Amino acid sequence: MTTDLVRSVKELLRSHGKPSREVYLDSENSGIVLEEALAEMLKVYREVGYGHPSITNRPGWEAYEVLYEATHSVAGVIGARVEEIVYTHSGTEANNLAILGSARANKSKRRKIIVSSIEHLSVIFPAEELCKYGYRLVKIPVDEEGFIDVEALANEIDKETFLVSIAVVNHEIGTIQDLKALVEIVKDKDEEVLFHTDAADALGRVELNLRKLGVDMATLSSHKAYGPKGVGALYIREGVGIEP
Repeated sequence: MTTDLVRSVKELLRSHGKPSREVYLDSENSGIVLEEALAEMLKVYREVGYGHPSITNRPGWEAYEVLYEATHSVAGVIGARVEEIVYTHSGTEANNLAILGSARANKSKRRKIIVSSIEHLSVIFPAEELCKYGYRLVKIPVDEEGFIDVEALANEIDKETFLVSIAVVNHEIGTIQDLKALVEIVKDKDEEVLFHTDAADALGRVELNLRKLGVDMATLSSHKAYGPKGVGALYIREGVGIEP
């Protein structure tokens, strides 16, 4: 964010003025926080907000209990275990952790990463960054409705393939992929290939059982599901290596 950009935004706000009434139609990008979520947050901040869940004192234990119960709820919604959930500051950070972190932990000679051509930039950018270090990025085309070219995906899976990343629901046009079928195509060709999905736009909109889908990693974002901004999560299937 630059000073010129901030100045331009302020000028736009001034020129348009404050509307007397507003209809918000961009909840896909960022939802308005639900009153229930705000009330629960306020309750926690008032009662145990000063506790650190990693500290062994009473406030810390209380904070840990709240954190555990919240994580248990998240895990239940997505069909995961508590220990498979890692919190981040955003969906963008979770995507970066999935791609860069799994690459850091990669001990094999596999260096091919496959994504769809319409993935979120927070998936494409870290994948492109890895190309500086010997990785190769392949973008699979989609049709006019945003669905993956299944044949092209299958043809690209080989012994060089390390990671595939395809979103459940596209962040721009809302295409809902048959992710279970895509995972099966990849794993049938080579079960060692990791499969990551950006599920931020799927949470609360489609059924999301990650264990049944068979993915190895999945990104979540609170504000996409009417929760607070600044909270994301990465599901990491037990046994998958990640190095921050």
